[in-house]
Amino acid sequence: MKETKNKKDFNFDDFWRYLTNFWTVIFIGVVISDFLTFGSYQYLIAPLSVIYGAILSIFVSTKEFDRWYDLHEDKKHPGEVFVIIWSLLLLVMGAISWIYGKTYSISTEVISVYIMVLTVFAITQSSKSIYKNKK
Repeated sequence: MKETKNKKDFNFDDFWRYLTNFWTVIFIGVVISDFLTFGSYQYLIAPLSVIYGAILSIFVSTKEFDRWYDLHEDKKHPGEVFVIIWSLLLLVMGAISWIYGKTYSISTEVISVYIMVLTVFAITQSSKSIYKNKK
């Protein structure tokens, strides 16, 4: 029989989800600010990309662990949203950079984070598919 959660119980899934969403907004805000101010915030990009990557990895890992141990509640929190947001951001920044030249440049750390987001999404989709086929 499945246990019901008391509303007062601390939910780590929600904690990591909110923390990931918070750092996504912060990091994207800094990325956009850095881009529009010609690298004025470059000194923040590397440390924030590490923080963002770590928190996103922890969030995704806990979700996958829960899935494989049948603790995962099938809530709709699609990783596609992260991929779409990052893809649109990179496309817009790339177009601006192409049109206006070298004054607008995309940080290499931002490209690395984009690749990491795509990789994490691909791995989780594969894991989800394998898990469904196992059932």
